[in-house]
Amino acid sequence: MTEHTESTEKLTEEQLIDRAREALSDSSWVIGECAAQWTEKYAKGRTDADFGAMVGLSGDQIYQRRRVWETFGDVKDQYSNLKWSHYYVALTWDDAPECLQWAEENQATVAELKAWRRAVNGEDLSISEPFEEYPSDAEVTFVSDEPISVRDPSEYEQMERAGMEPGSREPSDAAATVAGHARDVSGSGGEYSPFRSGAASPAPKGSGSETAVVAKPEITPEQAVKRICSAVERCHKMLTPEVQSSFAELSPKLKKRFIKAISELNSAAARLQ
Repeated sequence: MTEHTESTEKLTEEQLIDRAREALSDSSWVIGECAAQWTEKYAKGRTDADFGAMVGLSGDQIYQRRRVWETFGDVKDQYSNLKWSHYYVALTWDDAPECLQWAEENQATVAELKAWRRAVNGEDLSISEPFEEYPSDAEVTFVSDEPISVRDPSEYEQMERAGMEPGSREPSDAAATVAGHARDVSGSGGEYSPFRSGAASPAPKGSGSETAVVAKPEITPEQAVKRICSAVERCHKMLTPEVQSSFAELSPKLKKRFIKAISELNSAAARLQ
């Protein structure tokens, strides 16, 4: 997939639209970056659907690409083995950095990534994965230009494996072509594994009517500190000028809770020095 290297910050509105059109067949990242720049500099009350109409995508598709870029655009180069669909499925995960790092190290597919995260969280992998809610922005109104089907994010991985860009119209037999990519079948038992052999231990088998559940592994002090760093960095980014200016209007209970949490974190950090 062709990666975008030239900054879009100085492009005019027409140039952003042209750049996004040129990237329709090969880069969701470029479209997302152009959409983010257009929204920030040129939208003036217009929506993702308006940008999509000029580019040739639905409002939903523009929204997805813009949000992925805004969330992961500054870190995507750290994960050379991951595709856009990995970031899309991790868009609402609070542990996205750790999950993406695991997928990078193990060259995991989207399906393997989702299964590994469920296993780490102690979920029963014998139960079908629940429907995932994807982000919506109350300040953004978007309407598709034409009726489209809602896709599970795992389908994007399958389409990429088949050499197709998310959002394209795949042939009717594409599902059959890519079926089974997420399965790692052992030569002897022929049993299903939710992610690649060796990447992590499979879920233990229960006996009788007991449910087989993967025990949540203990994390090392280094992993714990890394997760804390990621969480604090995300929290700092969320303290935008708008949030800070509205802090005084929050309920006394919430303000007290916030101050207490920050104070306790500062106290804990001071003891480590």
